[in-house]
Amino acid sequence: MFDLNKCILVTNNGRAASQYESSFGEIYLLTTYEEVLIKTRDLIYSHHKLLTHPQASSLKPNQTPYRSILLYSEGNRDNMDDIQLIEEAIGAFEKWSAVKRLPKYDEKILYDYQTIDLSMIENVIPKL
Repeated sequence: MFDLNKCILVTNNGRAASQYESSFGEIYLLTTYEEVLIKTRDLIYSHHKLLTHPQASSLKPNQTPYRSILLYSEGNRDNMDDIQLIEEAIGAFEKWSAVKRLPKYDEKILYDYQTIDLSMIENVIPKL
């Protein structure tokens, strides 16, 4: 079991940040999907462990504007598997963004994408 106070949420989804503001030790609310990936990479290189996959849904990075990633304060160990995962996720983001930029969605569709992203975190919490 993981101590939720040692969990870190990196997100650009304000709904996820609001819902878990008193649950996790730290929350980074960023602006873009890309910023979430980069902050996550920086935390992994600072010995944090991924608790959720950086590409957790079947949505491509150029389809959804939101990404929330949960990490754990691991201590002082390098985790090469997590480093490889986040680097591949950043590469996939760059690849798909070059193919087609994220569309401009209306508020209702953005809300739906926030809900999808939030559900990824909600489904993990009971398993921690």
